[in-house]
Amino acid sequence: MQDTRMNGQFSTLSHLFKDKRARLQAVVGLMVLLVGLMLSIAGFLELQDIASERLYLQAQKHTQSQVKQIQTNLEISLDSLTEIGVVFHVMGDVSRSQLASYVASDTKYHSGTVALGWVPKISGVDVKAFENEVQKTNPSFHVYEITGHGVPTSVTTRDAIYPIKFLISPENKDIKAGLNLASIGSRERLMNKAERMEKTVISQRISLYYGSERFYGFQALHPVFSNDELGKKVLAGFVMGNYDIESFVKDVFTDDNGLVDIALYDANTTNQQVLYSSIAQLNTVDKVKQQKRQSWTYSLNVADQQWIMEVFPNTALLSGTASWLPSAGLIIGSLMTLLLTLYLFIALIKTRQVSQLSTVLEGTTTQLDVQTKLKQEADKANQAKSGLLRAASHDLRQPLHTIGLLTTLLKDSDNKIEQIQLIDKTQIAVDGMNTMFGSLLDLSLLESGELPVNRQHFYLQDILEKLTLDFELQAKHHALTFRAVETSACVYTDPILLERMLRNLLSNAIRYTPQGKVLVGCRRLKNHIRICVLDTGIGLDNESKEKVFDAFYRDKAAQQLSDKGLGLGLSIVQEIANLLGLNLGVNSQLGKGTCFYIDIPIGNATLIGESQQIQQQTSIGKLIWIIEDDATTRYAMEKLLQSWQCQVETMASSKELALSLKQYPTAPDVIIADYQLINETGLELALQIQKHYNQAIPIIIITGTSDIKIREAIEGQGCQFMMKPIKPERLNSRLLDL
Repeated sequence: MQDTRMNGQFSTLSHLFKDKRARLQAVVGLMVLLVGLMLSIAGFLELQDIASERLYLQAQKHTQSQVKQIQTNLEISLDSLTEIGVVFHVMGDVSRSQLASYVASDTKYHSGTVALGWVPKISGVDVKAFENEVQKTNPSFHVYEITGHGVPTSVTTRDAIYPIKFLISPENKDIKAGLNLASIGSRERLMNKAERMEKTVISQRISLYYGSERFYGFQALHPVFSNDELGKKVLAGFVMGNYDIESFVKDVFTDDNGLVDIALYDANTTNQQVLYSSIAQLNTVDKVKQQKRQSWTYSLNVADQQWIMEVFPNTALLSGTASWLPSAGLIIGSLMTLLLTLYLFIALIKTRQVSQLSTVLEGTTTQLDVQTKLKQEADKANQAKSGLLRAASHDLRQPLHTIGLLTTLLKDSDNKIEQIQLIDKTQIAVDGMNTMFGSLLDLSLLESGELPVNRQHFYLQDILEKLTLDFELQAKHHALTFRAVETSACVYTDPILLERMLRNLLSNAIRYTPQGKVLVGCRRLKNHIRICVLDTGIGLDNESKEKVFDAFYRDKAAQQLSDKGLGLGLSIVQEIANLLGLNLGVNSQLGKGTCFYIDIPIGNATLIGESQQIQQQTSIGKLIWIIEDDATTRYAMEKLLQSWQCQVETMASSKELALSLKQYPTAPDVIIADYQLINETGLELALQIQKHYNQAIPIIIITGTSDIKIREAIEGQGCQFMMKPIKPERLNSRLLDL
């Protein structure tokens, strides 16, 4: 029965095609289908070529951004050597723990950084003393050399050697130190080059070891110089870095999935070396240059060297799925609808690939911009930090020295009246040092021109009295006569910055006056008050008078008389004078003395605000709760408030607060809380007290941070804000106002 049915169907088809017109229509339909299929295939292939070309261009642009990222990563990593060199130059030497802390914080995310270290220059006769010094922290340390046969041996030369003092990885692991780099010919030539050029240089490709791992990398050396006793610049040593070349490339090209093949080689040597290759077919320069494939060539500037990167795109992979599968589907299916559907589907896939690649490219470009901005901000922060360290070393000695003299007198005094006077003077000196700390922090902004200036009208005598207190004792200690001529002059400028200028001038005058006297006074000119600092010291020659305001400059006579100071005091005076628009000058005769002078605009006495006075601390007589986790500070605050007839309850944490809330049914009159506690804030606990008693209680929040967001959060809760350190009279006045 089934055979009969099939025979009937074939018979029907046979009859159908016997019709001439039907056959013609079938042929025409078939031809239309074939023509449409061919046109569709031709259009699809053309679109595939266009999409492939677009992907090619996008990949080229993406690769260019990745090469820029590698260049940025190399610069950031090598900048670490310069920054460590600045630290060595400023501080003279850095311990292993200090360098390890810097390495851990600054190079943790640096691509390719294997280790950083310090290579000092020492004399061969000092090897044993050097070993003994280092062995205090590293008992296994010893200095050795590598012979021509690669055998380690002890140092026998009496000439200068360059042993690796310590070499530290970003994971704070020690890599074997002690090798005299000068015993290796290539390293000796590299050190000579760095010393001659006075900048960072790098080696050719070398084999490096980290534990049991061997890899290709390079070494970088950054020279660090110091001044000898005659002021001549001499080499102090080198900051050394070991770097993994492969990491610099792979960290950037990690997500390319074989879309490109990479070869990186050194362009500076006659026998060019391949530094990195992603495939074995590119492991020599000759093989790279013999490639018939199209490639993109980029250059990388690495310290004093230039590297060449050849990138070969894999066009087959870039073309993606644009193959014969859609065409085969069209031919086999013979259906225009299926062809069109598949055509649109593949076009959509191509569009998505292009869109995804564009998104990745935009993200990479944005990341590169962020990296560049972060690097600029880091450079600016390092400059401010270096300026702060230099200024602190120079200027904080004066008030500390004054306090030391006062406390010595206080210790030796048996007269109660004299003791009270010495205590008062010590308190004034401490206040002066506190003011100096604030202004010293502001000075870090001088180089960037962001230091705020607060010009006002004031009596010059107010500053002279402070200076007399500080420098009278110091002059007496140096067997000098100190005198400040009283004046009634009123001037207009920033009093804090002017005081800082005069402190630096007086400090230099006392330091470089072996005998005689130091005088500070002023005279009235037509539109200015000229304040002068005179001494009978060593004086300046004509050459020194031209350079005396330069940073780090100290003439030979000053160096022989005193080894203190970094030569920054007068350069700071000059910078402040420029900032305030003041005329600064010097007159001097060698061997007879010096006069530094500052011309200040005359002020208006009627515009002077209320003069500051030390307020008499008044009895408060209130119930005050203190929230402070530091026991010493908590004790001192409790005793101070009790001296003002206050009832005081102290607590250090939320647990102690809970006990006090259960114990005391009556709310305190005032809450004084330190903002930063352990795992909580004083603001949170103070608000908890208000909520418990369901009433508004005055709250004073004390903090040492200058974060404006924290201050806004404190004041936003209706609390009063006070910045550490706090003077007792200020706190007394604040409590009286509540």
